[in-house]
Amino acid sequence: MPQETKVCQNCQKSFVIEPEDFDFYEKMKVPAPTWRPECRDVRRLVVRNGHSLYKGKCSLCGKGIVSRFSPDKPYKVYCKECWWSDNWDQSQAGKDYDFSRPFFEQFKTLLLKTPHVALTGANNVNSDWGNQETDDKNCYLNVGGHFNEDSAYNTFEIKGKNCFDNYWVWQSEQSYENINCERCWKTFFSINCFDCLGVALCSDMRNCQNCLGCSGLRNRQYYIFNKPFSKQKYEKFIAENRLGKRDNLVRLREEAKKVWLATPKKYSQIVKCQNAQGNYISESKNIANGWDVEKCQDAKHLDITVSLKDCYDATCFGWGEFCYEMGHAGGVNRSRFSCHLFGDGQISATSSADLEYCFSTQNSNDCFGCCNLRKQEYCILNKKYAKDEYKQLVEKIKKQMIEMPYVDKKGKVYKYGEFFPPELSPFGYNETTTNDYYPLSKQEALDRGYNWNDYESDVK
Repeated sequence: MPQETKVCQNCQKSFVIEPEDFDFYEKMKVPAPTWRPECRDVRRLVVRNGHSLYKGKCSLCGKGIVSRFSPDKPYKVYCKECWWSDNWDQSQAGKDYDFSRPFFEQFKTLLLKTPHVALTGANNVNSDWGNQETDDKNCYLNVGGHFNEDSAYNTFEIKGKNCFDNYWVWQSEQSYENINCERCWKTFFSINCFDCLGVALCSDMRNCQNCLGCSGLRNRQYYIFNKPFSKQKYEKFIAENRLGKRDNLVRLREEAKKVWLATPKKYSQIVKCQNAQGNYISESKNIANGWDVEKCQDAKHLDITVSLKDCYDATCFGWGEFCYEMGHAGGVNRSRFSCHLFGDGQISATSSADLEYCFSTQNSNDCFGCCNLRKQEYCILNKKYAKDEYKQLVEKIKKQMIEMPYVDKKGKVYKYGEFFPPELSPFGYNETTTNDYYPLSKQEALDRGYNWNDYESDVK
C-alpha cells in the first residue's frame, strides 16, 4: 500500500504510515493503528507501575506484603508465594464470552475478579523488594533489571554488582549515580560512559581511567576537566577534593558542567549498528524510532528493548520475535496487544507464544483476553476450550470487536487492533513510568482520560 497520513484518535495530531508498515500489519494480521507512535507508547506505559510501592496484606494468606497496588484499589493481590502456588483455582474466574457486550468491558471484569501478584519477578534470591526484576541476588528496590547482585535503588540495571542509584547501567560494578553507563567500574555521577574505570562527574567517555569532570575523551587517563595531569598530581587533587564531602561535590559538579557544555556532542548514541534511527541503540540492525535498544533487528517504535526481531511497538520488552503492541514482557513470540508476560517465569526463555489481549498470563500459549493465568493454553477470558473451538471463537470475537467496539469515557473508540484502553489500567498515571517520560499534572491527565491515584498512606 502507498504511504498514508492519518490523524491520531488520541491527540488529533497527524502521523504517517509507511508502505513497509502496512506490510508488517498485514503479516501480523492486524489493522493499521489509529493512534500515533508516541500516544501508543504512553498507552502501553500507563499499565507499568515500577516504583510506586505500598504496604498491604496478601488476599490469600494474610501476611504483610509490599505491593504495586495501593490498598484502596478494588483488586485482589497475592504475595508471590501464593500467586505462583496451587492454593487457588485459576479456572474459577473463567467465563463464557458475551457477544452482547464489548470485549474490553468483559475484560475489565477479569481484572477485578482475578488475583494480581504483588510484585513481578522471578528467580530472585534475598531480593524480595525488587519489582520487575529477575535473577537477582541480594538486591533491594531495583526495578526493571536482571542478573544483578548486591545492588539497590537502580532502574534498568543489567548484570551489575555493587551498584546503587543508577539508571540504565549494564555490566558495571561499584558504581553510583550514573545514567546510561556500560561496562564501568568505580564510576560516579557520570553519563554516557563506556568501558571506564575510576571516573567521576564525566560525560561521553570511552575506555578512560582516573578522570574527573571530563567530557568527550577517548583512551585517556589522569585527566581533570579535560586537562592532562601526572599520576601524582591527579592523586593529590583527588585527595584534596574528596567527593564524599558535599561542598566539594557541588563545586566540582558545577565546574564539570562547564566542560560538558563546551564539548561537542555526537548527534546520537548509536554504536555497532546498521541502519538505525533513534538514540541509545547498540548492536542492532534495521531499527526505526528506537530508544534504549540493544541487540534488536528489523523493528520499529521501540522503547527500552533488548533482543527483539520483527517487532513493532514494544515498550520494556525483551527476548521476543514477531510481536506487536507489547509492553513489560520477555520471552514471548508471535503475540499482540499484551503486557506483563513472561516465558517460564524468566525473561530469557521463549516458551510463551500466540497471546492476544492478555495481562499477566505467564508460561502460556494460544490465549485470548486472559488475565492472571499460568501454564495454560486455548483459553478465552480465562475459560479453557478445545483447540478447534478456541480458534473458531477467537475469529468470531475479533469480528465482534470491530462491529461492537468499546468506547471510553472520552469517546475514543477501541476496535480489534487497539491496545488496552488507559482507563482499564490498574494504576494512576502518576504511579506509572509514564509520568517520568511524559509528565502531566493531575488535571491534564484526567482531561486526557487517564487514571490518577490520590492515595496517601496513614502509616507513620
